[in-house]
Amino acid sequence: MKVTATTTQVTALAKVVGGDKIALAGILQANVDAHEYEPRPDDVKAFAGAQVIFINGVGLEKWLDKVVQNSGSKALVVDTSSGVPIRKEKNENGVEEADPHIWHSAPNAIIMLNNIRDGLSKVDPPDADTFKANAAANETKLNDLDAYIKAQIATIPAANRKIVSNHDSFSYYVERYGLTFVGSIIPSMDTNFQPSAKELADLVTAIKAQNVKVIFTESSINPNLARQIAQEAGVKVVDGALYGDALGPPGSGADTLDGMLKANTDLIVANLK
Repeated sequence: MKVTATTTQVTALAKVVGGDKIALAGILQANVDAHEYEPRPDDVKAFAGAQVIFINGVGLEKWLDKVVQNSGSKALVVDTSSGVPIRKEKNENGVEEADPHIWHSAPNAIIMLNNIRDGLSKVDPPDADTFKANAAANETKLNDLDAYIKAQIATIPAANRKIVSNHDSFSYYVERYGLTFVGSIIPSMDTNFQPSAKELADLVTAIKAQNVKVIFTESSINPNLARQIAQEAGVKVVDGALYGDALGPPGSGADTLDGMLKANTDLIVANLK
């Protein structure tokens, strides 16, 4: 069965559910910012040949509809966010927007996983038991990881459980695992947003007022502005980056969804304890 998935997170989940029963094409690659992605001609081919297309949804793939339409694809399109409790945040204009970064919570990842299972089973009923077994095995792994993350975060002194990141991508993680989000260098869920001088100054003030220990950068975003803010606020930038909008490359330990969540957690705990 030919399957195309959009983001690195969705591709990784499709891979573990489909296994050797699918021929999988992932559109976005490791460390590529989903917000700034520009479709390539090869993407049209990947969609055209697919029997199933898996997407993150929640408006993350703004480029998707046009590319799929141009491909002439007749594939089943599965929105993996279906059933996920979506958080809404006010954007830079004060308008509420849905937050698409759903994969930063293990329970949300399980919902995505099972949406993929159901999509594959619908198109390939004879292999449904295989998809069900693969999804169940990975659900167990994600549940164990969920408990691990909670236990690790609990080792951080309560006063230190504060996050400053490159952009507003960790609200699901912060909510699930009991951290406080102080602010971000790019005060938006979209990395294309350009922060104003006042917004950056306000962030420096907040970092000092709340005694934030460090600023975390993200693997898919240039860290230069974060370093500038850290210097002004008198804090350090973490040596190593969180995986915000994309998984890591093969061999990074963050090339699977569970690996990414564990890598982020270990980095956060090591720098906030």
